Amino acid sequence: MDNGSIYASKEITQICTRLGTLLCHTPVRDGAAKGKVERFFRTVRMSFLTKNLDLSSIVTLNRDFNHWVEEEYNSREHSAVHMRPIDRFGLDLSRIRFLPPNQVNEELFFVEEERTVLADNTFSLKSVRFEAPRDLRSRKIQVRFERKHFGRVVVYYKNERMGDAHPVDFLANDRMPAPGKERLS
Repeated sequence: MDNGSIYASKEITQICTRLGTLLCHTPVRDGAAKGKVERFFRTVRMSFLTKNLDLSSIVTLNRDFNHWVEEEYNSREHSAVHMRPIDRFGLDLSRIRFLPPNQVNEELFFVEEERTVLADNTFSLKSVRFEAPRDLRSRKIQVRFERKHFGRVVVYYKNERMGDAHPVDFLANDRMPAPGKERLS
């Protein structure tokens, strides 16, 4: 990868570790190391962006771009490798690992922060108090969440998924349960 700050962030390091991917940066000021992607960007600018594009929606633009890549870019022989890009990609398929289908794959790309669970089995994240999904009082946990769309918060303890945390309902939890009645959690 490039040496930009986003490619050296804690988040990208966490994601690569979870995926079992080695994070390698190009040497500083070594344009040749990034030549392939820079040449691709140039081709996109010269061949795709010069078309009369429908910019009414991102869905339409993505569809048109995918069509251009599949029908034009991948169908022509590349001057440097003397083969079509799709054929060159095919030569490395045995080295590519795909994620097995899993309901929690998206969590691999979440931001992770460490928190300590308080005595009442809650923790704070972004000024919101959450209830831990299991009894994790006085333990250090890892909390994963989407940075931009702060909605789901997933708790991990010692790299084991514990479940989703939910914001504390202060109205439901403002009194002790009546004697003989168990609290639902």
